[in-house]
Amino acid sequence: MRSELRRWLVTCVVLACGLASAEPLVGPGVGNADALVAEGTRLYNKRRYADASKQFLKATRANPSLLQAYLGLARSRMGAKEVHGACAAYRAYLRSAPDIQDRPKAQRELELCERKLKAARRKKKNKVPPDLTARHVELKAGFFAALADGKLVGPDSAGEMLTTLVSEGYLGTDLGEMGVRLSAACRIATEELHRRALGGEALPAERLAEARKLFELASDAGEPSAGASAQAPFLEGLAMLQKGDSARAQALFAEAARAAPDRTEYRLWRAAALQRAGDLGGALAVMEADLPGDPRTDVLRAAVANQKSPEAGARELERILFQRYPAAR
Repeated sequence: MRSELRRWLVTCVVLACGLASAEPLVGPGVGNADALVAEGTRLYNKRRYADASKQFLKATRANPSLLQAYLGLARSRMGAKEVHGACAAYRAYLRSAPDIQDRPKAQRELELCERKLKAARRKKKNKVPPDLTARHVELKAGFFAALADGKLVGPDSAGEMLTTLVSEGYLGTDLGEMGVRLSAACRIATEELHRRALGGEALPAERLAEARKLFELASDAGEPSAGASAQAPFLEGLAMLQKGDSARAQALFAEAARAAPDRTEYRLWRAAALQRAGDLGGALAVMEADLPGDPRTDVLRAAVANQKSPEAGARELERILFQRYPAAR
């Protein structure tokens, strides 16, 4: 049993890693819960139980408080002879439906399901997935502890634990609350990072680099950040600049500027990345196109002229000093 549990957990970890980048975990990004239930019901009525269970499972992720999805999932899994999964779905339904009309019938169906599961374990012990209830209790406790500590991404983080719960098939209405809280925490964290970066604070490259993961997790767990399309490449660009990859940095700053054309800071950082890479002409082209009246554009213009010849640099400097900014009378 222990070796089987170990194989099961290794498989779940592999699934978790794939799921993190493959699809949303919970919330509206998964899909329209009502539409998924309707499709699951249609497939169930056609006795396509395995296909129906996939739709109902997605519905429990899209809206974990939609109780109808759990009952549909349980019955579809029973039809597909997935007894272990059916029992888990029945339990999730009954935990959250204390006074609902279908409860007595669902309770009887769960009792039948558990008898079949018990018999299956006696007959083919190693082929029945282990009971992960205790493990999921620990994972949920770990999730809230990590969330309280602000550990949102990376090993032993709230994001990793939520991903593992989803990949291991955890079912429960509390999954909705977990997603909402994690998504909100990620959005707050990215807004704070962006504010500090725009304020000129020197942030560690690794902290800047994890920003994109936070943006992705905010969306995968619930609600995407409104400024993600601009803020994510901007913060990643700063990380690339710190690592010395000016070419990649300027491309990311350009992406940020396209997403938020009203943010002059992104265009300035693009010019700075080009300048740091030694492309003064490219930096000047950016400044002349986007910020022609900015004093820093004049400074760049003089630097580019000086690269051509000291005389050209002197003439440009003279123009700036005595024509561009005439002495006050």
